Amino acid sequence: MRDLGLHYLFAVKSTQPSLHTEAVRWMGGLEPDQAAATSTDLDHSRSVVRRIYLGEALAAPEGWEHLRTVLRVEVETLDSNGVRVANDNRYFVSSLPRSRLTDAEWLLVVRRHWGVETAHQLLDGAFAEDHHPWIEQNPRATVVVMVLRRIAYTLLALWRGVTLRSDEQRRRPWRDLMRDIWLCTVKATAETPRNSSDRRLPPAPA
Repeated sequence: MRDLGLHYLFAVKSTQPSLHTEAVRWMGGLEPDQAAATSTDLDHSRSVVRRIYLGEALAAPEGWEHLRTVLRVEVETLDSNGVRVANDNRYFVSSLPRSRLTDAEWLLVVRRHWGVETAHQLLDGAFAEDHHPWIEQNPRATVVVMVLRRIAYTLLALWRGVTLRSDEQRRRPWRDLMRDIWLCTVKATAETPRNSSDRRLPPAPA
């Protein structure tokens, strides 16, 4: 990835014992008042507090010479009385220098990372993408299929989001959603197809 000029943010898990041990050693002892940024969200009757701790990787482990920033995110869940009911710490590493982002931006990037990871887990569970042999047989077709699946996933997520909040939108017919998917996946990409003898669009859903 770095050879391509790109940067990364990776979650460090117990499957990478040496890197995980180093991350815990560097960041695990920091106290809440040492957090670089904090955010609080309400989840039903509970409060979810997220604290991010940032550190510069002065001596990266072998094989991670490009590592620049080590992150720890503490997620603390409090009940309606302010009593802690859960506490979890997650560790991340990044090739970006700490100074490239503000403390609040680092916390936002990590939260976006969780969203991407959740989407990948859902798609792999629903479509078993990691277990399809054709993925290696036709990489170009695989990319197309994955893009279409993610478009559909995003539309479904947006549709679910509005239906949970609005009585009117909750009654929205399913065919309207199918038309949105058609507009996004077919019409938007086939309006002016190139190198095609048939420029007619597939019919819209009834």
